[in-house]
Amino acid sequence: MLKPDCVKYDLKVSGVPSMPYLRIADDESLMLHQDWCAEGTRRGAYFTPHHNWFISAAHTDADIQQTLEIVDEAFKAIKGKNLPIEC
Repeated sequence: MLKPDCVKYDLKVSGVPSMPYLRIADDESLMLHQDWCAEGTRRGAYFTPHHNWFISAAHTDADIQQTLEIVDEAFKAIKGKNLPIEC
């Protein structure tokens, strides 16, 4: 269920499941995507903006939950910069 204050972006995902690459679609310059990655890093999760990511079996359920919370916070931080789809 989407939260009332949520922000949605169209995302493009490529790569194999263990090495995904995710980026914000329609962001030709990748500047918004880089801003989102920087906001994630500021909060403790590093998402490389120009390379596939790596998933590890060492990640616990708590690690994944914390990362998802950081993802949400990072998207909220870039809200209004460009391309958001209000929900």
